[in-house]
Amino acid sequence: MKKLVFLMMASALLFSCSNNDDPLPNEGNQKGSITFEVSAVNDLTNGMSGRSGLYSQEAVQNITNVKVHAFLSNGSGDFLYKKTYDISDWTAGTTFKRFEVAGSDDLAAGTYKFLAVGRDASDTYTITPNPLVVDNTSYANVEAMVTANGGESEIFAGSADATITDGSRVSIPMTRKVAGVLGYFKNVPQQLDNGVGANKTVRYIRLTATDANKRVNLSTGTGISTETAAYQIFEIDMNGQTVNNGVYTGNDLSGQGVIKVGNSQLAGAFMIPVVNVQFTLGLYDTDGNVVKTWSVLDGTNNVFSLQANHFYSLGIKKATGSTDGSTPGNPGQPGDEDAPIDLLNDQNIVITVSPAWELVHNLVIQ
Repeated sequence: MKKLVFLMMASALLFSCSNNDDPLPNEGNQKGSITFEVSAVNDLTNGMSGRSGLYSQEAVQNITNVKVHAFLSNGSGDFLYKKTYDISDWTAGTTFKRFEVAGSDDLAAGTYKFLAVGRDASDTYTITPNPLVVDNTSYANVEAMVTANGGESEIFAGSADATITDGSRVSIPMTRKVAGVLGYFKNVPQQLDNGVGANKTVRYIRLTATDANKRVNLSTGTGISTETAAYQIFEIDMNGQTVNNGVYTGNDLSGQGVIKVGNSQLAGAFMIPVVNVQFTLGLYDTDGNVVKTWSVLDGTNNVFSLQANHFYSLGIKKATGSTDGSTPGNPGQPGDEDAPIDLLNDQNIVITVSPAWELVHNLVIQ
């Protein structure tokens, strides 16, 4: 009996020693399952057609390519790139997608920053650094870049902080990292005195800026200034338009589903955010010479900044497919009617943003 008790005690002691001798789990090797919930702020509407067409203040998005980049804390205040997840099956008009990471692709437990980026399949952006380098690229340094101004299109991004353990859920709302600029005008005269007693044939409407950026920081939405150069935001060429009572009858955008008031011209573009910029609206002759120009004001200031997810509109165009602000299933309200700027008169030009954009701006020209 004593031998049996001794053997039982010895076995228990051996088992205890064996447990104590096992190495402690390495926290850095632990993995946690993770589910991403990624959202884009707006439904797809007919406000945008193609890669860069912008024809109303409707909140639009046409992104089809969404990735989530994971950056792990290095314990010294920085977050360094670890891996990228493709959010599959994101199609044009998708506003929310839940993506569960496969167990084999889980992240090591730790504190992370996540950067979701949504792009149009045909855009010309390069995400830099390219490629993102594991354990080297900092979260704060990821940018989107166009090779040349004029290549801007809509791009969304959003960030979230999370400590990853088993069963973590991370929600990342994405917003635009570009600004929208639209011009809506009516009664553009075919002939106009250039101010020195000579009538000139008006051919072009141009909106220009004193400066433009090619790069935007995707975590902050801040434009990165690398050069200063005059930039043409958009141009409307009225060559070939018919003339009625001395004014052009307007550019035809029916192929893009755009309905406008009579004798009106409409154009728009996206711009990477830029600070301390000036806008000039101008009429130009067939040789590109100035016939008449106006300075664009933000209230009383002619120097202002374009911010990400803000919309800047000269003239009011609330909906692409109507002139009263109505969309299918959503009747227009008083005040939603089209209000293009009448270029036969010197008057204030109002720039507005729909509520689905972040902020409404009121700009005038003089």
